[in-house]
Amino acid sequence: MPCPHCAGEIAPNATHCPHCARRCVNFILCDACREPIAADAKRCPYCAQRIRTAAELAAQELAMEIRATPFGGLIFSGITSLFMPPIIRVGEGRIEVLRWSFFGLRRDHQEIQVDRVASVRYTKGIIWGGLLIETFGGASEDITERGLRQHEAHELAEQLKSIVAQRD
Repeated sequence: MPCPHCAGEIAPNATHCPHCARRCVNFILCDACREPIAADAKRCPYCAQRIRTAAELAAQELAMEIRATPFGGLIFSGITSLFMPPIIRVGEGRIEVLRWSFFGLRRDHQEIQVDRVASVRYTKGIIWGGLLIETFGGASEDITERGLRQHEAHELAEQLKSIVAQRD
């Protein structure tokens, strides 16, 4: 059987190659130094880089932007939202919410890291949907947004729930 790294001949039950001394079974490559390491390692033994979990990788890859509908924003957030509806942006491991008030003269910006999300709730109304994103930091960091398109809010909620489930 050939080694996956150097193509040298190894025994079928060997865990390390006798030629290059690299791990041959149940391994992943370190993101930083590209050396093979144990799949369950927390840190790379070669460069000491912390190995990201599957949930952290999924959080980094998630990219979405949803806006409240103008009329949904009007009903739930005020008249300014008719012209400038709230926006939820998810990307690079962050959830960012932008809201405008006083006819766009003031902007409210809220941001949390995806890894701080404790739970996600999707609420389905007759016309619009809503999201409640609860964090480990307490109610002051929670995100509540209503007046969203139902399918967009539901999709974001499901993706965030899958990240939370991978972490647990």
